[in-house]
Amino acid sequence: MTDVIVRAFEGTLQVRGGGDGRTLEGPLLPWGVEARVLDRGRLVVETFERGALHDVDPARVPLTATHPRDAGTLPIGVTLSIDERADAAWGSWRVSATTLGDEVLALARDGVPLGLSVGFMEVAGGSRWSPDRRRVTRTRAALDTSPSSGGPRTSAPRSPRSVARRTPAGCRCSPAC
Repeated sequence: MTDVIVRAFEGTLQVRGGGDGRTLEGPLLPWGVEARVLDRGRLVVETFERGALHDVDPARVPLTATHPRDAGTLPIGVTLSIDERADAAWGSWRVSATTLGDEVLALARDGVPLGLSVGFMEVAGGSRWSPDRRRVTRTRAALDTSPSSGGPRTSAPRSPRSVARRTPAGCRCSPAC
């Protein structure tokens, strides 16, 4: 079974100014930030390198409000862009007019700190391990998926802390898991 690895990082989602007020934007995945994570039963230090999401097609990454437990969880929006900036991969998401989507937007407008967590799958050759296997640098990761594949998705809002866990394939990224 392919595992989806879930990470949450400090960051702030904000409603983009202008337009119809239904677009969130903010940092998705910081570059070079060390996180202590549990990987296959042991504690390791993980970082992501700029370019790790280079091959990701934003159109294939739905936005969910929670990390789904099965394929029955509907997204609340779509990813519009993933841009590599100096500090992090930044994204923008169109939030659909659904009950949960409207709640997420209301929280963002009220200034409630919202962050993102992201689910990814390791890509062959996309992880550089130290000789003692205590440190890993992710140089490539797979985020993109079709809704039917049950692969990773982007989620918003999330508490501002760094967390790590492995979940069975079918989990997507979400703001509040």
